[in-house]
Amino acid sequence: MRVHTSLNVSKVIVNGFLLVILVGALLLWLCNNFYYKIPLSIVDALFLSTSAVCVTGLSTIDVASDFGRVTQIILLALIQTGGLGFMTGMMLLTIAIRRRVGIKSQMSFLGGFGVEGLQDAVKLLHVVLCYTLAFEAVGAASLYFAFKAEGMTSSLALFNAVFHSVSAFCNAGFSPIAHGLRRYSMSFVVPGTIMSLIVLGGIGFPVFAECWSVIRNKGRLSYYSRLVLFITSGLLVGGTVLILVSEWNDAFAGMPFWAKLWNALFASVTTRTAGFDTVDPARFSVLGQILMIMLMVVGASPSSTGGGIKTTTVAVIGISVWNEIHGSHESTFRHKKIPYNTERRAQALIVVYIMTFFLAAIVLKSIEDMNFGALVFETASAMGTVGLSVGITPKFSVAGKMILIALMFWGRVGILSFFASLIRPEKGSVVHYPETHIPIG
Repeated sequence: MRVHTSLNVSKVIVNGFLLVILVGALLLWLCNNFYYKIPLSIVDALFLSTSAVCVTGLSTIDVASDFGRVTQIILLALIQTGGLGFMTGMMLLTIAIRRRVGIKSQMSFLGGFGVEGLQDAVKLLHVVLCYTLAFEAVGAASLYFAFKAEGMTSSLALFNAVFHSVSAFCNAGFSPIAHGLRRYSMSFVVPGTIMSLIVLGGIGFPVFAECWSVIRNKGRLSYYSRLVLFITSGLLVGGTVLILVSEWNDAFAGMPFWAKLWNALFASVTTRTAGFDTVDPARFSVLGQILMIMLMVVGASPSSTGGGIKTTTVAVIGISVWNEIHGSHESTFRHKKIPYNTERRAQALIVVYIMTFFLAAIVLKSIEDMNFGALVFETASAMGTVGLSVGITPKFSVAGKMILIALMFWGRVGILSFFASLIRPEKGSVVHYPETHIPIG
């Protein structure tokens, strides 16, 4: 059903995220500086707030040592808000004060998850909340017993378990433990739980809702859900194999075979916009870092907590290329036609996305005395809201940090949505212009 309204959904989403980021930055700055007396600059507070709300995980400071406990809790709240989306919070608030959820609110909520039109907004909200809380609770329980067995006190184990569970499901990558998860490169429970949460948070809420419905009612998955699951599985397996081969004698040197395979799988999963690492990305070979950049660019699936250009965008472009090679006049896959508008949007997204983080790396190179390859890795991580770093994030100047802030923000709200919120859409025209032939290739 098409709903006609003057509401600019993109503008509402962009402004909503911007508001949460600014409020979050103020709270982090006030809490750390005046409650804990730990210095935190305005720029670093803005950077951390943006990284949390945009579920990225890049940090200019050590969250474990430079943040007080209450400041870490504020950061966790920002991660959860960013993972669920600004409009999810607004919908919840509207329902909590017993007010009717209007059409504009429903459209903004659905738009935040990439769903067009107006259909079952309240039902999707229920799925999002139940899905999120259930898996975060199960993940926290698993992590709690793992941390407790490690020797942590009950309160510390509980806090770390909840923090990592929320951060992993929201694909954020923040950790209140010094050096993150690198101490767990030779263990199973913690990395295994984190990977499960990352994948579940990255497949998208509508896909999970459909899978759950199929399990309960023994129906059939839609074309979209099958495509998401197929691409996700292929990327995880393919990424694992490629990273394992590239890092066999580099980052994974000295590890037993099972540990090499396990850490390659973790690297393949976490590059899909999560940002945790069990092996320092700085130790990866040039080939390994290039593979990680490629996976970071792809990212998670639509309507999820992850970023990137999304798995379905890659699928649409792949289908388009396949049909062009075979001389087909239409893009079809399994007897289904891909709409021209979908193809055009996918092409525009990939071009704008890749150009943006490459241009950002070039600009950063002109103002920062750093290796260009490391800058490309950092900008790809920021734009993909991944959070992986080769260790240069704290070294950026104020101007460099502001560029990364912009990349993280664009990566979360969608760079096309961001520009759509600034540009007034053209009105439809009844004039049809003649075609012209432009040779290419």
